[in-house]
Amino acid sequence: MPSDYNGEPIGWTFEEMQTRIVWKAILSHDPKERSDFTAMILFGEMNEPAFWRPGDPSWTVIDGLDCSMDDILYFKGNFYVVAAMNLLSVVNFECKPKLIEVGLEIPAQISVEGCGLQRYLIDFNGHMLLIERFGHSDTNDKSITDGFIVIEPKLEQNCYNIWDDIDGYALFLGRNACIHVDSCRLPKCQKNGIYFTHPTESISPVEFGFHDLGVFDMTNKTIGTFYSVEVIYPHVDSPVWITPNPW
Repeated sequence: MPSDYNGEPIGWTFEEMQTRIVWKAILSHDPKERSDFTAMILFGEMNEPAFWRPGDPSWTVIDGLDCSMDDILYFKGNFYVVAAMNLLSVVNFECKPKLIEVGLEIPAQISVEGCGLQRYLIDFNGHMLLIERFGHSDTNDKSITDGFIVIEPKLEQNCYNIWDDIDGYALFLGRNACIHVDSCRLPKCQKNGIYFTHPTESISPVEFGFHDLGVFDMTNKTIGTFYSVEVIYPHVDSPVWITPNPW
């Protein structure tokens, strides 16, 4: 944990702290290929960013915004983070590390009937994509996903584009990772489909978000399932995506 973390996880077990404290971890480079890599995490109740480099005695917390971070991405030499309302910032490592807003205003694209549930960042074949997930709450106050909007921030031009499709690819979005695959190479993956798991923050295994996962079809704007109805969910953790070698 970062040396200056002041959270008080009262009443949590060590396993619950592992689930609760560190939400995501990424690397700037493969440590097997470069020794000067940087590890970046989002941690704590507000998903604060912190980094570590080989030789550092502890993690360094980055001064940020007064809001929770949704996702983090290493893209073309910089770390970017996105927060609520599509607020995009870049990590500045000069002097005291801090977050600096990129200056590009990307209004929330959802309608007044919906609400933003989560934002994701992904390097899509050399394009940075910001993906906005929106939905509503059911009668039990559980979040239900209604769809996704794919946005490409064009930082150099200070503008952005809305994508109608993802060029036949499939996206896999989750709290732990965002992955894209070519559905032509993997024909069982839905073309222009966005597979998603629920970004729940609940520690309870019964409430770990299995009520809201599926695949969003960007072509006809519908949501379907990607698993058999006979699947019995193990109440051990929230579902995550993995990328087997040698993909």
